Amino acid sequence: MLIVPGSDALTEPYWEGARQGKLLIQRCRQCAHRWHPPAPICPACQKKDYEWEAMSGRGEVFSFTVVHHAAHRAVAEKVPYLVALVTLDEGPRLVSNILDCPIDAVHIGMRVIVAYQEIAEGIVLPQFVPDR
Repeated sequence: MLIVPGSDALTEPYWEGARQGKLLIQRCRQCAHRWHPPAPICPACQKKDYEWEAMSGRGEVFSFTVVHHAAHRAVAEKVPYLVALVTLDEGPRLVSNILDCPIDAVHIGMRVIVAYQEIAEGIVLPQFVPDR
């Protein structure tokens, strides 16, 4: 069983960007605040005037955990795996997986870069790998 994220009118620009190898984040045209996950209004000033902006895809691990017990049978074969809160160089934080990295090598402040993984046909998931 595979769990794939859904999209709607609000989130489709994010997913389309991922399919094109771009990490797109919302940016408020009024106050310049950037945020993720997608939302219909700016969480800083509550304006509905935003655009999608391409990020560098570079950042650092702010926090992380190692998942040892699968919360769903679709990820049971992946345990243990890393879930991190990544602070992008441009400011926003994203919850994501850390791939291609030994569990004991991950640390707070570790530099990472986005990697795009096609998890199903047409479904591309931005995740992170060490920035070597």
